[in-house]
Amino acid sequence: MPEKRRKKQFSSALLLQLFISILYSAILVHMTVFLLQSRTQGRFTYLTIYIPQLAIIVSSLIFLFILRLRHRTHSIDSTLLPMLFTFIALEATMIIPLYTQVTGITLLAPNAVVIIERFAMLSAAVVFVFTAVQYYGTNASRLKLYLTLTILASLFIAIAMPLNTGTTDLATLTVFSSSYDALLLAALICIYLVSIITYIAAVAKDRSTHSISRAAAFILLMIGNFFSMSNVALPSIISGLLYIIGIVMLTISSKNTF
Repeated sequence: MPEKRRKKQFSSALLLQLFISILYSAILVHMTVFLLQSRTQGRFTYLTIYIPQLAIIVSSLIFLFILRLRHRTHSIDSTLLPMLFTFIALEATMIIPLYTQVTGITLLAPNAVVIIERFAMLSAAVVFVFTAVQYYGTNASRLKLYLTLTILASLFIAIAMPLNTGTTDLATLTVFSSSYDALLLAALICIYLVSIITYIAAVAKDRSTHSISRAAAFILLMIGNFFSMSNVALPSIISGLLYIIGIVMLTISSKNTF
C-alpha cells in the first residue's frame, strides 16, 4: 500500500476516534452535571463506572496522536491499532442508556445500543487476536482479508442474535441481558484467552525486552477492556487503571516500531 494512502487511512481513523471521544466526553460531562444537580440515588456509583470508560477513550486517543505525529506507520499495526481503539471507544455506548434515563434525551433506541455494544465488543476482541497473530509471519494482505471477514461476521452475529431489552431501568441495561448473551460472553472470554496465550507463546519464542514489554502492554489492554464491560464500580475502576498502564507501556515499546 502506498505510504500516502496508508497515512490518509490512518488520519481518517484518528478523526473517527476523535469524533467518538468528543461525543462521549460531552455525554458524560452533561450526565455528570445532571446527576449532581438532581442528587440521583447512586450517582457516585454511576460516575465511578463511566469515568474510567472516559479515561480509556481519552488515553487511546492520546496514543493515536503520538503514533501519528512521532512514529513511523509502515507496519500492519498502523491499520490494526486505530481500528482496535475505535471499537473500544464504541463500547462506551453503554453510557447512553443511563444518559437517557438521567436527562430524558433519547439518542439511540435500546435495541441499537445492544447491537452496537455487541459488535464493538466482538470486533475489539477479534482485533486483539490479530495484533498477536501478526508476529508469526502471516502475510499482511491475507491478514487484512481475514480481519475484514471476521469483523463482518461480528456484525452479523451482533444483528442476528435475539434481543432482550425489556427492562424498566435503562441504567441497568447491559449487553448481557439474555440467555443468548451468555454464549456471547463465553465467546469473548475464549477469544481473549486465545489472544493472551498467543502473546505468551510469542514471548517464549522471542524473549527480547521489546517483545516482553509489548506483550505485557497488550495483555493489560485486553484485561482492562474486558473489565470495562462490567456495569460494576470496582471492575470499572480496575479496568481504567490497567488500560492506562497498558497504553503507557505500549507507547514506550512502540517508539521504534512504527
